[in-house]
Amino acid sequence: MILYSFSGSETPQLAEVGGKAQSLLKGFKAGLPVPPGFILPVQFFSAWIDQLKSSEEWQAFEAANAPDALREACDDLKAKAMQLVLSDAQKVALQSAVKDFSSTDLFAVRSSSPEEDLEGSSFAGGYETILGVGEATMSSAINRAFASCLDVRVVIYKREHGFSTNDPKIALVIMRQIASEVSGVGFSLNPVTNDYDEAVFNANWGLGETVVGGLVTPDEFVVDKFSKAVKRREIGFKEFSIWLTPEGGTHERLAYRINETTLSAEQLSELTGLILKVEGLYGCPIDIEWAFAEGKLFLLQARPITTWVPLPPDMVTAPGQKRRLYIDMTICVQGIYQPLSVMGTSFFKKLVGNASTIVFGHDYTVDIDQSIVRIDGGRIYANFSNILVVAGKEKFVTLFQNLDPLAAATLEHVDADEYMGNQSVKHVPLHLVMRVPEMATHLLSAELMPDRAHRQVQREIEVYREDVEAICSEPLTVEQLVNKLSERAINLAFKKIAPLIIASRLSLQKLKSDVEARDESDLKKLELALPHNVTTEMGLALYAVSQELPIGLSKSELEKRFADGLLPQEFYSAWEGFLAKYGHRGPVEIDIASPRYRDNPQFLIDLLFSLRNTPDDQSPQAKFDWNQIERHRAFEKLCEEQHFKGWLYAKELQWLYRVVETLAGYRETPKFQIVVAIDLVRQRVLKEAALLLERQRLECLEQVFDLTLQELDEGIADTSVDLIAKAHANRIFPDRLRMVHQLPSVIDSRGKILRPPRGPVREGYVVGTPISAGIVQGPVKSLHSPDEKSFEKGDILVARATDPGWTPLFVNAAAVVLEVGGVLQHGALVAREYGLPCVAGIVGATGLWEDGTLVEVDGSAGTIRVISK
Repeated sequence: MILYSFSGSETPQLAEVGGKAQSLLKGFKAGLPVPPGFILPVQFFSAWIDQLKSSEEWQAFEAANAPDALREACDDLKAKAMQLVLSDAQKVALQSAVKDFSSTDLFAVRSSSPEEDLEGSSFAGGYETILGVGEATMSSAINRAFASCLDVRVVIYKREHGFSTNDPKIALVIMRQIASEVSGVGFSLNPVTNDYDEAVFNANWGLGETVVGGLVTPDEFVVDKFSKAVKRREIGFKEFSIWLTPEGGTHERLAYRINETTLSAEQLSELTGLILKVEGLYGCPIDIEWAFAEGKLFLLQARPITTWVPLPPDMVTAPGQKRRLYIDMTICVQGIYQPLSVMGTSFFKKLVGNASTIVFGHDYTVDIDQSIVRIDGGRIYANFSNILVVAGKEKFVTLFQNLDPLAAATLEHVDADEYMGNQSVKHVPLHLVMRVPEMATHLLSAELMPDRAHRQVQREIEVYREDVEAICSEPLTVEQLVNKLSERAINLAFKKIAPLIIASRLSLQKLKSDVEARDESDLKKLELALPHNVTTEMGLALYAVSQELPIGLSKSELEKRFADGLLPQEFYSAWEGFLAKYGHRGPVEIDIASPRYRDNPQFLIDLLFSLRNTPDDQSPQAKFDWNQIERHRAFEKLCEEQHFKGWLYAKELQWLYRVVETLAGYRETPKFQIVVAIDLVRQRVLKEAALLLERQRLECLEQVFDLTLQELDEGIADTSVDLIAKAHANRIFPDRLRMVHQLPSVIDSRGKILRPPRGPVREGYVVGTPISAGIVQGPVKSLHSPDEKSFEKGDILVARATDPGWTPLFVNAAAVVLEVGGVLQHGALVAREYGLPCVAGIVGATGLWEDGTLVEVDGSAGTIRVISK
């Protein structure tokens, strides 16, 4: 029977000992202050697993799906596991390992699943730890720790995160128990702000279980990792503490030294040094458990943080250097929260680089110190530091209000001096200066002759569509095709369409500033139902298609008849016409990897069913027609209110309105035509992928989108290039980013997430500590124990604190509100893991609201607002 000693020469695999054990073993061998111990590997328990699988309890477990049935089956299995007996071989191996310790030593028995404490999953608090274990209680402690792999909260977590539940595996770590005077947890970055330069520590007297389990409100310290300066120190209530009993087991002390700080400046400096070493050893942000005993610091656990927000390496500045500030335009402009594909990112680098060259005469996207736009890691960022130099904060924030008010509010409160960029970007390229007369001519022409400008652009679009089809027939590499198509699309957008959009915006601004409106809403109505908006036209076209469907079909009947070709011919004709014009579009259409409507018509079938059953007076066409009437009425009303200014002024208003009405709808056209180019490249890429798949150089067709454009061309030209390996390597960063539940809109080059400042507390609001970002509305459900009452999907969980036993409730929870606990406690960790808004530090939270009270929880601002009782 093989056991692994921390001091042994063996290096077991992750599958043998699990993430926690491997991590501690690595730290011990690297000279970190890990207490001595040994590991019972997965194989040690294989006979126990076989016995369980042959039992009736296992059969019931495999059949259980309903929550109550699953909980009962897991409890029965755990009871069965507690009755298992160590074999003679197991006992001999265990006795051999224990004899290296003193007879007075106590032990901590900890689980270590191969699926636990990995960078993609933490299982925080999911498995059981038994403290103060002596030789006499070792066997029962092993049974308890082993049985925890069958706990319902572990099973639910596995199901939620795609792990198998039909083949449990567990190893155990048995370490010398440290009789700590103070202990706790630490993060090597700030888990609330994501700042890479801040370490955060939570601490309490005695053993660390009160902090890890979220049982108390601990002391909290924020330390600059590199200067070791303490930036923030908050003394918690430390309601009780747990202490090791020398004879074995533990005992509690109430209100022990609650007004004293648990850690000195020297101890915090030592802790920070340790967490830096651990982070350096593991190569990623780390969450640790630590303890001080008799003046000595010990490392009890280290695991990767699963909920931090990474930045592409090229966008990260070194510690101590001036930081840059980035705006995630993928969120603020496109509303896309998941990373673009590798090829989608590669395409946009080409597109924006070519645009920079055409407009400015130079590709400013290459050098981040000179760039306004940065495309990397599946995201499109604006370099706000350089925008501060070029445009200034006030002008840009005013403009950005229209795109993302929350991000604009964040930027409004940014210290411009702290983030001011490279002053050399103020230089206006000569190439752009030389283009000004041409742009001015087009702009003036659009303002003076909007109808003529509209007709000319329509002709230009027809020519563009012919040109891009012709380009696709040329013998080009994929990268060459992207260059030619993107250049053609940019020239259309920049030279032909942009002047129309600018002319309409200037005319609208002048119209709004000139009139004296009695009702501000009339000014807003001037932008309703504008013609020539391709997105609006697509919605109206889809509605028109839906009107060719028979009345009274159920959704399943519609789907079946569509698939079997049994719908009226008039419908199929309208459908084909729609796809011919709009089939290149689809959800997340700026990403070349995203399927188009023609690829995945199911999305549209669902919409068609809904549209066909919409009352005529509520249809998109009816709303559009009504909004057009509202727009005209609003303008006529404004004109009547200005009649005293004379007929010449009235003519000017009418002309401005005509420019807006004719040209403002073109704001969607540049993206529409760029998506045409994206779709054409997508079709070419899929053809190449089909050939590569046939030659077994890809694992699946879609894997081609995990390659860059350059890599695809290299792979086509050179059969020795391992495209599968490149695709897997390329997925590492975007997959890490996909684990983040809510990407930030504004982040700096040291990872710090900036958010809007908290507004003044208003009636109906309760303010606490922001723990996990997000805004959610739902009914309150206050619980004092996890099984006190039923907890439904969408309920807001309100509790004094949560330990691991509460974890299943997080599956149904829409948000979490806690009375006590720090940012690193169990409830906070699981809330972030599940992407749930969470607010803590709400005194008397469980008594503030009646069950069913509808509230809004803002985990970013740390507020709870009552909506209705």
